[in-house]
Amino acid sequence: MKILRPLFVFAISILTSTSTQGQGLVQTISGTVKNQISKTALVGASVSIFKSEQLVAGSVTDSLGNFVIQNVAPDRYKLSISFTGFSSFEDELLVISGKQSIVNLSLSESSTILQTVEITAYSNETDAGVTSISLEKSLRVPANFFDPVRMATSYPGVIATNDQSNSIVVKGYSPNGLLWRLQGLDIVGPNHTANAGTFTDKPAANGGGVNILSAQLLDKTDFYSGAFPASYGNALSGVMDMKLRAGNKNKMQYTAQASLIGLDIAAEGPIDKSHRTSFVANYRYSTVGLLSQMGVNFGDEIINYQDFSFHLDQQQKKGGNLSVFGFGGLSSNEFKAKPVDEWKEEKDRNDIDYDGKVYGIGFVNEFKSFDRLNLSVGGSLSGQTQERNAQSAVVPYPYIYSDKYSNDKLLFSSFLKALYQLSSKGTLETGIMVNYLDSKLVSTIVTPLYFDIFYPSVDGKVSGLMLQPYATWTQRFGTSWKLNAGLRYVNFTYNNATSVEPRASLAHYFPKGSLTLSYGLTGQWQQLQTYLQLGNQDLKLTKAHQFSTEFKYVFAKDLKVVSNVYYHQVFDVPGQPFTLNYSTLNQFEDFSRQGLQNNGKGLNYGVEAYVEKKYYSQIYFMVSGSLYRSEYNAIGYYTRFNGRFTSSFLAGKEWQKKRNTFGLNSRILYLGGLREAPIDPALSALIGSTQYNYQNGYSQQLPDYFRMDLRLSWRKNKPGYTRTFALDIQNLLNTQNVAYNYYDTYLQAVKTKFQLGLIPILVYRVEF
Repeated sequence: MKILRPLFVFAISILTSTSTQGQGLVQTISGTVKNQISKTALVGASVSIFKSEQLVAGSVTDSLGNFVIQNVAPDRYKLSISFTGFSSFEDELLVISGKQSIVNLSLSESSTILQTVEITAYSNETDAGVTSISLEKSLRVPANFFDPVRMATSYPGVIATNDQSNSIVVKGYSPNGLLWRLQGLDIVGPNHTANAGTFTDKPAANGGGVNILSAQLLDKTDFYSGAFPASYGNALSGVMDMKLRAGNKNKMQYTAQASLIGLDIAAEGPIDKSHRTSFVANYRYSTVGLLSQMGVNFGDEIINYQDFSFHLDQQQKKGGNLSVFGFGGLSSNEFKAKPVDEWKEEKDRNDIDYDGKVYGIGFVNEFKSFDRLNLSVGGSLSGQTQERNAQSAVVPYPYIYSDKYSNDKLLFSSFLKALYQLSSKGTLETGIMVNYLDSKLVSTIVTPLYFDIFYPSVDGKVSGLMLQPYATWTQRFGTSWKLNAGLRYVNFTYNNATSVEPRASLAHYFPKGSLTLSYGLTGQWQQLQTYLQLGNQDLKLTKAHQFSTEFKYVFAKDLKVVSNVYYHQVFDVPGQPFTLNYSTLNQFEDFSRQGLQNNGKGLNYGVEAYVEKKYYSQIYFMVSGSLYRSEYNAIGYYTRFNGRFTSSFLAGKEWQKKRNTFGLNSRILYLGGLREAPIDPALSALIGSTQYNYQNGYSQQLPDYFRMDLRLSWRKNKPGYTRTFALDIQNLLNTQNVAYNYYDTYLQAVKTKFQLGLIPILVYRVEF
């Protein structure tokens, strides 16, 4: 507590700051424009900002590719960057008085017709199946916890498994099918409280309550969902490829934010006189944890976390760029058993302690580029340590129930890649990614019979290299066709599981849109707890043939539609011999069975679409929906993640009056419920934990899910700083959405657990 007090005083002093830096309500927009292949400066690129299609200001890049636009009034604009022979760029731009806007990007060479096609926020020729989630979008969406993963649930085919968690289901796949990347390197799941929202309260591999990487550091997140390019591997459902932003290289800037999820303090600026090196860093402490230590009671469970993250960016003297980053976080939750006379459910008689640590450090170095060749190398070390212990009271039961879980995971990731421009219309990228996994798991559950078939005792270790060389060739034909063909090889030395994975896409561009056909074979290793079960050590990678057709069309400069039809054949899935009702495709945080073979299969197919209006003016919206099926082994066996449909409506409006901007944002989610198997009450009472009847698989579907979120905001620009007040209300209508059913051993009955109800979240943010 002694350490926290000065931090708290410092935070309060920043939050109440009335700095008067600057002389008026204007701000500077600056950045760099480079060639995507050679990373050389694009000299003379045109940079313009528009308001209601009217040109407000503009500039051109200098001999180093830098541009500066000064004296821009705070407002929302459209930023447009173009260069002859290269794909154009358009994106939303929010200018505030408290912080300079910095835009660093690379343009790819392109045919003239492609300059008129605006497909995504960061490039007109991005791969099919990818969506870029900007920092500003993550900050403005209501009840989003400033997390790009939670933002992804606004897109079709994406569902959060629980309101408490950012574990996501993509196209009916388990959340375990997701890959996390940071600066192009694979990392462990960067989340606090990895046990949040899981049925067993055990940690999950790819989700948690809060993302450790604060939004203050993130630039954009590329979210891939199927038919991945050859540069991505070891994933089935999707990729969260997070990019860190460079700090301001000219002046110091600060951000402080207080909300329910934490107290953030961020700083950025130059760290050398040449202004080639900058830093951005953020420290966050859980608001609930801080107030709990000050004596405030938040109920039965005490949740606490804190984290620190940083990014150093250096433009080297002779060209090239060096990025160094790191993050670390501590989290815990604690539940103490209640007195016997206060017991109302099974949980009340348990002491439960969870502690988690997540950390990572890495670098990426882009060497000085040759005329047509770009070389880069990177490496990172990330890890997780999870400890959970639960112990039930003896009285009035003649037994002791205990549950101990300990996992220590280490992941080293590295890559070496070369990007070569074959011609004005062709490129070749080759590289190799080498990952080393070292993970130990100890899990023991004691029930009245000292036996639990679904959560047996495990004590073991998995370690090995995953070698992934790849090559991808991109070629344009004429002015309207583009072919991308690639190949990735995978070898996991733990058990010599291999995969040869071809990838290909063919895109046809026309003046206002594109049509892309894609195919990819992708594989993924098994979960740690699966390998450690008896007889499962030699399992192959689970693989999927993924076919998709994506259509994009721009109705106007700020309105587009994207639709996709996909068909995924999953094979080499671990299953039990002579049994159709079991498959690891249904696995989340739970353990697998013993003696599995790669005889299972799956089928994921569907259609999805969304319409999005950009926030170029004072209004934006996005409407999305999907119909899908997720099946395994045989017709009629639906995976537990087969919700059947998703639908989402997201919209926002701003009203500006002098220095004040008032905002209203709302999001509505209406989703099909996930599935579960029927509970066997008699067996559950005998064993002492919830036991299911899997004879017909996951035959029961939970009720449909509905939630409405609302955000009211007030942003005030003053000379030198900007303050923002916001009220987020999660689940405005307090809808009772079912999370899961379980057998309560204290009540001796099947009970229902509901997801989060109405939660108001106050946010105060100051930037200066």
